[in-house]
Amino acid sequence: MGQEAAAARAAIERTYRTRSRGFLAWARRHAPDAATAEDVLQDAFIKAVANADALALVDDLAGWIFAAMRNRLLDLWRGEKARARAGAADVGTETLEEIAVAAGLDPHDELVRSEIAAALEVAMEALPSEQRDALRAQAIEGYTFRELSESSGVPIDTLMARKRYAVRKLAAALEEWADDD
Repeated sequence: MGQEAAAARAAIERTYRTRSRGFLAWARRHAPDAATAEDVLQDAFIKAVANADALALVDDLAGWIFAAMRNRLLDLWRGEKARARAGAADVGTETLEEIAVAAGLDPHDELVRSEIAAALEVAMEALPSEQRDALRAQAIEGYTFRELSESSGVPIDTLMARKRYAVRKLAAALEEWADDD
């Protein structure tokens, strides 16, 4: 192992000691469960150690590790089995546009739309279940608020508020995602 690789490995170890708690907290907010969050963190650091030679040239090691974690989460969510286990559903065009506009993004940019869809899958799982369920039922499955209210006994205004809060939280998550890119 060359000096640059050894220095990169030491920097990786130092970053793990000083930043792993923050990385893990972020992963827990975005992963479907704590075990997945821990796996994503470990995968990112294992990948970093395996690529120590190349990382000797990276100025922002923490940023690289964060990107590796985010990409790993997206890969997990793109897998059909993970999507089915989580009950993920394709988000409709209108909902994507509503959330993109709320996040200050251009909803008509095709690349943005496809990346938003992937980021939304992760962000939706971080929503409180009542908000996530209201958003899925109304915006994705196509139920009216009246139908949802009649079947659940929850007032229409409450269901509308849950969807509105979900859209706001997803928009905030997308703003954070857009800032990270």
